[in-house]
Amino acid sequence: MKKFIFSVVFVIFMFSCSFFGATLKVEGEENFNYKKYENTVILTKMREFGKTLVENAKQEVKDLQKEGVKLDGPKMIISSNEYKDKGINSIVFNIFKSIYGANNQNIIKVFHTNDKGEEISWQNILKLDSADKKKELAKKMKEKLKSFEGLFTEDNVIDEQLAEYLENPKFYLEAEKIVFLLEAGTVGPYSRGFIEEEFYFNDLIEYLNQDTFPEIKKELEKLAEQKAKIEKERAENKAKIAARKNTDGKKYVALTFDDGPSPKTTPGLLEILKKNNVKATFFVLGKNVSAHPEIVQKEIEEGHEVGSHSWDHPALTKLKDAGVKKQIQDTDDALKKAIGKEATLLRPPYGAHNKRTDNIIKKTILMWNVDSMDWKNRNVEKNIETTMKQVKDGSIILYHDIHQPSVDTIDSLIKKLKAEGYNFVTVSELLKMGGHEDLSKKVCSGEFDCHDY
Repeated sequence: MKKFIFSVVFVIFMFSCSFFGATLKVEGEENFNYKKYENTVILTKMREFGKTLVENAKQEVKDLQKEGVKLDGPKMIISSNEYKDKGINSIVFNIFKSIYGANNQNIIKVFHTNDKGEEISWQNILKLDSADKKKELAKKMKEKLKSFEGLFTEDNVIDEQLAEYLENPKFYLEAEKIVFLLEAGTVGPYSRGFIEEEFYFNDLIEYLNQDTFPEIKKELEKLAEQKAKIEKERAENKAKIAARKNTDGKKYVALTFDDGPSPKTTPGLLEILKKNNVKATFFVLGKNVSAHPEIVQKEIEEGHEVGSHSWDHPALTKLKDAGVKKQIQDTDDALKKAIGKEATLLRPPYGAHNKRTDNIIKKTILMWNVDSMDWKNRNVEKNIETTMKQVKDGSIILYHDIHQPSVDTIDSLIKKLKAEGYNFVTVSELLKMGGHEDLSKKVCSGEFDCHDY
């Protein structure tokens, strides 16, 4: 009997140890010991951060155990990398913490320093000293995030997360780029992992701290001149539009379709457009043109306009110069084979472009001002509602001819727009109505807006 009781007590003791006595397993704690920075301010700060991080996690484990919570192997994994550019060393700590159940956490901490180990604050690198600057940068980041898969789809969630993120942004500099680090769970579910969103240094020049980068002064002056020129062009555009309205009095829009041609959906769309006597503009992928040249031929035969949307839909800003050139040239070659001419218009995938890519592309960059969100809605009623909320005279409307619900939307949308007095033209026709005869080296969007790139 005593032997039996001892056995039961022993089992209970062992169970209690595994149930309540789990200890935190820490991997990579040595990463906080960068010996090259021995006896420097930055190493002291890194070690203090590491010590506090681990101690807090251990205390969290103890507190949960006191509450009787079962912990199954709590752990913390720490990794680090160092990046260098522009005389700034960025030491990035990426921490995975799993204490309780599915309540995992990704923590990213970045220390900026010079070779002497002196700390450089992020404010010494980026100058986000106004609400407007933060909004502008958030808008740029949001636009680029459209090229990432598996993120949150609610615009207001992304907006809120980016606004909070830019109060204390985490990033590193490397190879003429600034790479923003967004922790898992920031703009996508935790399972998506952390995000690295990179921008070329020159693309963010207006957000850099001139005291740290005095060499950008001339570039900032050029940028200010360019912005003033764009504002002047926009004012002139408005005057032209007003003059046109006074003589014409009609409202015009351009329907545009991306990502085709598709043998399953584009022929049906062409029938709808023909039935309604509407001309549209198609921004095609080179690989689809190569596979289905007869559909592009029909688009041209029926009076539609065809532009390029790259070969296979990458974010062009992520490619090197040679990669951008290949995307454009391969698509032009496919178009020339199919319809005898290259594209003069290009819509960059995800809307991602910058001065570098524009000057490589050497075509009119065609954006939009009405996003139907058809790729997300996949619903006729939602597509129409989203479109009608935004449409104005001069709108360039974005749809995709590869989704059946999008094609199913168009007949009803055309009838609704016609009922409200809108007329349909191709993009080039629309822009000429706004007084833009020469579209070379221009970036154009809706409401007759074009400016030099």
